[in-house]
Amino acid sequence: MSADPRGIVLHVEDDPQVRRALAMLLGADGYELGSAASGTEALRLVAQGLRPDVLIVDFNLEDDLNGAEAAEQLRRTLGYALPIILLTGDPSNAEAPWITDAPVWLAHKPANGLVLLAAMPSLVQLSRALRDVNGPMRAGLS
Repeated sequence: MSADPRGIVLHVEDDPQVRRALAMLLGADGYELGSAASGTEALRLVAQGLRPDVLIVDFNLEDDLNGAEAAEQLRRTLGYALPIILLTGDPSNAEAPWITDAPVWLAHKPANGLVLLAAMPSLVQLSRALRDVNGPMRAGLS
């Protein structure tokens, strides 16, 4: 972990090669990354203190939760809204998470790394501004 990351990203993806590739991409650009293979594992990272600025989650997780469900539970557990990038190979069959107060970006998988890197500074800035304005939110979805 760097002393002054550009932002903290939680990436939930069951494909280890995709997790490694995104970790290399974002890490090389100065982002701190928490990686999880499932929604359950991501919830454990948050319970251990990870406080991401942005959530990137695969819709089709081989878990008891799909990406939208994982995003909703993570949002409740964190207690604050954060931008979400929901990745899927089939956007026509993906359900966006039911979350207010922050954007949800439905993106076709594989994600374009240059577009992702271009979007990250704005998403991190928005996330931090939302937390400054809203302060700690109640534990349920708003």
